[in-house]
Amino acid sequence: MGKKVGKSEYVADFSGDATAGNKQKNALATALDIRKFEIELYWKRAAYFWTFNAAALTGYFIIKRVAKGDVVEELLIVAALGFVFSVAWYFVNRGSKMWQRNWEAQVDILEDEVQGPLYKTAVNRYDYKFFDLTGPFPFSVSGINEILSLFLSLVWSALFVRAIFDVDCSNSKHMFSLLSSIVLVVVVVSLLGIKGRTRSTDSEIPISIRRRTYTESIER
Repeated sequence: MGKKVGKSEYVADFSGDATAGNKQKNALATALDIRKFEIELYWKRAAYFWTFNAAALTGYFIIKRVAKGDVVEELLIVAALGFVFSVAWYFVNRGSKMWQRNWEAQVDILEDEVQGPLYKTAVNRYDYKFFDLTGPFPFSVSGINEILSLFLSLVWSALFVRAIFDVDCSNSKHMFSLLSSIVLVVVVVSLLGIKGRTRSTDSEIPISIRRRTYTESIER
């Protein structure tokens, strides 16, 4: 864990003048740009996961309704993929929200001496009425998307469990597919939850510099 500091100590790191102007003003502009970039990435990721999940759901029900013969393995594979990707989307949403809040908090702190409390001020935020169906209301767009991704994860988990119960346990081929799917899903989701976390920022980073030597040519 990094060292915890108060607002005054944090702002002190941005005091003084940088080459291109006031250091705190430059830091505020950078924080606003990175926040905007994080929001753009957030919706690009959402579009990617929505596309994959829509395709996977379509494929699942096409296989179940249209395909002839034994399709147990195909349903297991599609359900496993859908579950893993929906869980990944849920984790990505939470990670994106963390980074968005990080830059929003830094803007909140840096803006006071530069432009006043403009970004952190919400006008009439608590005057909106929930049951005014045509009016605005302070919903969290990222929060709603996060709940949707969690809901989709639960839907895929139900479809995966259903595919498991459709397996003929007397068929060795089906049992192998079943056990392989369960093991892979457990391993991958565990890796997403453990290894997918952001690393600590205070870890040591080794730096190596490549050294070159040159020989001088001698004219004759």
